[in-house]
Amino acid sequence: MRSLSMPAKLTHIRLAIGRCSFALALVFLAWLPLGILQIIPFVFELQGEPRLRVHTAAVVGCLMIAAWGFWES
Repeated sequence: MRSLSMPAKLTHIRLAIGRCSFALALVFLAWLPLGILQIIPFVFELQGEPRLRVHTAAVVGCLMIAAWGFWES
């Protein structure tokens, strides 16, 4: 069910953002075990933070954006 206050074009843009964000989260999620096993190096590194924490935060952030994209659709 679409929100009455949002035009149809914005709804489609929001859904596209949600789909792309969900796909990106799946890629990062599949990358996690490969990075833990040191088959593939982790993508993100921040000074003073464990690489696993940063990578997991990227997955959670993408899922939050995807939830916004699919909200009220």
